[in-house]
Amino acid sequence: MMDYLIKILALLLFANTLISQELDRVAVIVNDGVVLESDIQQKIKDFKKNATLNGEKIPSDKVLRENIQEQLITAEIQLQIADKVGIKISDEELNLTLKRLAQQNNLEIEDFIKVVEERGDSYSDLREEVRKNLKINRVQQGRIQNKIQISKDELNNFLQTEEAQNQLGPELKVKQILIKNNSSQNIDEIYQETLYGLQNGISIENLISNFSEDNNLGDLGWRKLPAFPELFSSSLKDMKIGDLSMPIKSGAGNHILFLEDKRGPTVMFEKQWDVRHILLIPNRIRPDTASENLINEIKNKIESGESFSELASEYSDDPGSKQEGGNLGWAGEGVYDDEFERQMIKSNLNEITDPFLSQFGWHILEVLGTRVEDKTNKNIEDRAFSYLFNRKFDEELETDLQELRADAFVEIKELD
Repeated sequence: MMDYLIKILALLLFANTLISQELDRVAVIVNDGVVLESDIQQKIKDFKKNATLNGEKIPSDKVLRENIQEQLITAEIQLQIADKVGIKISDEELNLTLKRLAQQNNLEIEDFIKVVEERGDSYSDLREEVRKNLKINRVQQGRIQNKIQISKDELNNFLQTEEAQNQLGPELKVKQILIKNNSSQNIDEIYQETLYGLQNGISIENLISNFSEDNNLGDLGWRKLPAFPELFSSSLKDMKIGDLSMPIKSGAGNHILFLEDKRGPTVMFEKQWDVRHILLIPNRIRPDTASENLINEIKNKIESGESFSELASEYSDDPGSKQEGGNLGWAGEGVYDDEFERQMIKSNLNEITDPFLSQFGWHILEVLGTRVEDKTNKNIEDRAFSYLFNRKFDEELETDLQELRADAFVEIKELD
């Protein structure tokens, strides 16, 4: 239990600082603030304890003191900026942050407090150290975030690198049909027969058995994209599970690739619904009861054979969908109003729901189809953007902190 707590506290600038109760001395003057000798000594003590528990090398006392002293000087400068621009961290935000720290370690906040205090540390001191770090983070975000620009070309170029593909790309399970160069089989005919077979429920294993001249039974195993020959990876990078590549010519013959599966932390699938609806928004001329009565009449008309699309165009108060016959297109969870989503999820295909009330008004809806969409590539793009952003943020932050340090008045007091 102590190990994972130590990791958290180490990330928070050795957050369990204890305030000395005895008369202290000023170690560093920073503008109109100070760094106390007790702060430096406590940080040194905390660093050594954490490094020992984690099996890390401890630098010499001179180097360690210099590093920690610089960290505290930089922190003091940023806290002064926070105070100057009026940054404040409410108790509510602070409590939420501490609760999240506890949850990340599978602890309720009460247990988290107990672990801190069992280590002989002060939870109230920890709270104030976390508050300081939240203020510093707010300063950094405000000074750095708007300086960072990532273009679409920059993102795409990064995604093509082996670094990105190895870090973010999923493992692909690929099978192939190989038709050798001296084969009597025609590759175009084999491709069409394979495509037809898959569309009609024949397994890829049976199709490989029927057509392939590959001694490995067509199994290329699990690999990341860079591990495939470039001829293959250029086709595989845009394929979804169940897709069949066009024939690929190599020195060994012609290959037809089948993407059987994906795995890895970036793999993501999303269930989506294709929905159309009619919305009536109550108003002064047509209040709530009248709107409810009208939506029931519209439902009855649809069930009597009238066109949903035409009735949506005539009656719906949703300007975005009424011109499309009420069609909202494909969407996953988290897009619509809570009650609308609940009705959508529980609905059977091609059945009109009973009228229901959302925050917008009275609806009827019909689910036209469902699908599971592969969102892996979008997820990889999002993670790649975050990776580039964080890398640039760290670079900009380092430069900014150096400039702040250079512009500050800092006087390091000589020790007796």
